Amino acid sequence: MTANARVALLAVVLLALSTVPLGAQNPVIIQKPTEPQAAQATAKDTQAKPADVKPEAAQAEVPADFKAFNDAGKEKDLLKRIEAYEKFIADHPTSRLVATARNQIQSSLLSTLKTAQAKYLDVIKTQIENAKTSASGSGTTGMLYSTYSRVASELLSAGVLLDRAEEHARTALSSMDEQKYVQDRKQAAERTAEAFAKRAAAPPAAAPATPPPPSSGGYTISMVDGAPFAKPAPPRPATATPSTPPLPPRMPSDEELRTAFRSERASVQATLGQILLKRGKTAEGEMVLKEAYAAKPASYTLVTIARVLAGSAKTAGDDRGQLEYLTTLALSGRITKDEQKDFEAVYRKTNSGSLDGLEEMLDARYLRNVTKFEVKPSPRKVKPADRAVLAEMFTGAG
Repeated sequence: MTANARVALLAVVLLALSTVPLGAQNPVIIQKPTEPQAAQATAKDTQAKPADVKPEAAQAEVPADFKAFNDAGKEKDLLKRIEAYEKFIADHPTSRLVATARNQIQSSLLSTLKTAQAKYLDVIKTQIENAKTSASGSGTTGMLYSTYSRVASELLSAGVLLDRAEEHARTALSSMDEQKYVQDRKQAAERTAEAFAKRAAAPPAAAPATPPPPSSGGYTISMVDGAPFAKPAPPRPATATPSTPPLPPRMPSDEELRTAFRSERASVQATLGQILLKRGKTAEGEMVLKEAYAAKPASYTLVTIARVLAGSAKTAGDDRGQLEYLTTLALSGRITKDEQKDFEAVYRKTNSGSLDGLEEMLDARYLRNVTKFEVKPSPRKVKPADRAVLAEMFTGAG
């Protein structure tokens, strides 16, 4: 072999050795195949084992009142479920879930009213008596008429005991007094302002040596198999002291309070008007609803009233009235497909068979009725990063 050939052969060998991974320089160990059973055992041992959670341990993490509340909701028989919720209230009178349990008792009784009418009436009586006691102790009547109105609304929604519902709705209306309402709300606002002033005048508290613990006390309610399931919310991190002091509460004007009163009264009238219609007292029901509609109540109440009156106007062949109430529904953004068809049809009837000018009419109506408010710069001095933008997603969203 020539010298050149030997050099070329040596170069090829060196190149081949340089491409072998470092790991290959270690000795190769050939393992003997394991037995099938041993292989399976090895595979099981190497797999990640999920933590074995015992039911007792899981339940121990849930507060006792939450467990009792959830157990009561698992009872399929409604009457037995009511008894379970009553026992829960007796065993845990200070629980955060007591109010929810009482609501469940009342709704369950409504569902079984044929066999539990007397018991439901006892519940209503107790609630009204409690509201009367609270009103006499505080000197305010808000809770009393709210209780009567809520009971009437529940009976209306269930379509039962409408005579009682009418009685309670009328009592709620007769209990409402504008002058008393304004006086009560102003006194409440004054108490809030006094408490704010005391906090502002107090010397700043010394910073704690250790950061405050996360706040807790919240909970979530979800429906599971038709029953509420309560779950404690995870603790929230402690909030830092705000860099800017809070603004003092603003005292509402008498006109603002009177407007709020008329809106609340219109809500009660809406309930009474619907009850009267269901009881066949059509003329009086429509009169009450039209009075409530004219008071320009809150959006939800206004939509409810407009929907009922639109149906009545359609039945009576009142095209102008139907157009008025359907226009309100269209501007609210809550008009249904069928109502939209009726809206366009009645607009054609009142506009020579054409839809021309419909959008312009809606725009003009919106600009005429929308609440105007003045925008003023905030007196607070905040960093640009702390600023927020309030945008209206669609017309009328507020």
